[in-house]
Amino acid sequence: MAVASLHTDRSALQRELQGAVAILSALVRQASPDSVSGDEARVLVGLFAQAERAAASGIALFSPVVVETGSFAKLGHGSAAEWLGSVAGSSPAEAKGRLVAAERAAGDRALTEALHEGELSAGQLKVVSETALVGPAAVETLLGLHEGGASHQELRDAAVRLRAAAASKETERARRDRVHRGRHLRWHQCPEGGIRSEIFCDEVAWARVAPALEAQATARWKAAGAGEGLEAHRLDAFLDLLAHGIGGTGDGSGAASGARVHTLVIVDAAALRRGSTKGDELCEIDGIGPVSVDAVVELVGQGGMQLLVKDGVDITTVTGTRRDLPQRVQAALVVRDRTCVVTGCAKRHGLEVDHWRVAYEDGGPSELDNLARLCPEHHALKTYGGWRLEGGPGHWDWIAPAHPKSAGYITRARRLAAAKGRARARATRPRNFPLRD
Repeated sequence: MAVASLHTDRSALQRELQGAVAILSALVRQASPDSVSGDEARVLVGLFAQAERAAASGIALFSPVVVETGSFAKLGHGSAAEWLGSVAGSSPAEAKGRLVAAERAAGDRALTEALHEGELSAGQLKVVSETALVGPAAVETLLGLHEGGASHQELRDAAVRLRAAAASKETERARRDRVHRGRHLRWHQCPEGGIRSEIFCDEVAWARVAPALEAQATARWKAAGAGEGLEAHRLDAFLDLLAHGIGGTGDGSGAASGARVHTLVIVDAAALRRGSTKGDELCEIDGIGPVSVDAVVELVGQGGMQLLVKDGVDITTVTGTRRDLPQRVQAALVVRDRTCVVTGCAKRHGLEVDHWRVAYEDGGPSELDNLARLCPEHHALKTYGGWRLEGGPGHWDWIAPAHPKSAGYITRARRLAAAKGRARARATRPRNFPLRD
């Protein structure tokens, strides 16, 4: 039976779906992960993810009907969230969020059409539906980004900007008051061992500590040269900052201690004069994300805060010749590359500067046209894995080498490079200079 005819034959729809679920379940039962290569496994995961998105879209399309009719009570469930949590294998709280997103989607034509395409995950639907209150144009903008291949982080950042531009000062003030009242640091010991914690606070409060945290985490990650990710070193840096304060480290593990760390705030001059953002205007704390203009004004004058006002200046004319970037070049680069420039990455933490056209070792200049910001992981892929950037700002292409390297190879190359760097540092230090590992 053609899929189109399933809209008018409810029993056929159920039979077809039951058959598809049976086929998928059989494939999973018979799967032998040890019998496939890494590349084959990657393709299979992509197909399973596609099936997962289609299933999430189907749940979003039909769950509002269950809520409206109260059908969930026929199975003994006290609420729709309890019912969906039981069938989806999630907590009632998570299920409630999915139900809210589904109900919002049911009232929006564009979102309903997107669900019928089967390409929205539960997380993506949540982000887009939360912006539906701004208006149809905001939903269309986010769906356009999704169709263009935007990552979840890029979608979320765009949604935050759209909601911020639409919010009144009173609404934003109420939001910040609500966040402040709900601020917390929670921790508990996990049954399997270890401590799990959660922090919730206002963006301005976090901006006072985040730059020092990221600087030390990135320095540790570079110095380690091993396979641990940046998040592991971020925790180490966080605990060290708690134990020894912002000004120094306690173990000599390579974290930056002498460099002054700034909280960089970027805002369009028009938004600063107006007191709110419109359209694509920027008002962000670098490494954290969009904030209100009131939040920026609150940060002005505080120690360690650096305000960059963008007033339509052609930043492509800013150049420099040293490897240590002049302040204006660094500021222009931050404004231009808000996140890692690799399409779909959107990471904003611990970004590193790369001489992308001509390497510095080959005489590449430290000017804006030759610079790009990459997350540590993509920087390692480019440096040790043979990947390269092409296209330029606004048109970046991430080009694979003829024979891409595995993550293990890149990790070993990083470790070797870090070891050589430490050896060179020892060789150039004065003989009576104390060494710390």
